Amino acid sequence: MTKSKSILCMSLLAATLISPSARGFADDDDRYDTRNQRQDLRQDQEQLEQLRQQRDREIREGDKRETREYNSKIRNLEKDMRRDRKDLNKDEREEHGNKDHDHE
Repeated sequence: MTKSKSILCMSLLAATLISPSARGFADDDDRYDTRNQRQDLRQDQEQLEQLRQQRDREIREGDKRETREYNSKIRNLEKDMRRDRKDLNKDEREEHGNKDHDHE
C-alpha cells in the first residue's frame, strides 16, 4: 500500500513540475487571431499554386506516378483550405455576433 502511495505521489509531483515548463515550449501561434489565419490561408494558396505548377510539369514530362502524387497533395491541401475558410468564417460570424450583443 505504501509503495502505491509513493508512486502516486511521485507521479503527481512530476506532473506538476513538468506541466508549467511544457507550456514554455508550446508554439505561440494564436489560432484565434483572424489576421494569422488569413495569412496562413494566403500561404496555403501560394503552396497550392506551386503544387499545381509542379503537377503540370510532371504531366508534360509524362510521369504519371508523380502526377498522381501531386494530385493527391493538391486534393488534401484544397480540403484543408476549405475547412480553414469555413472555420475562419464561423469565427468571424461569432465575433461579429458577440459585438452586436455588446451594444445592446
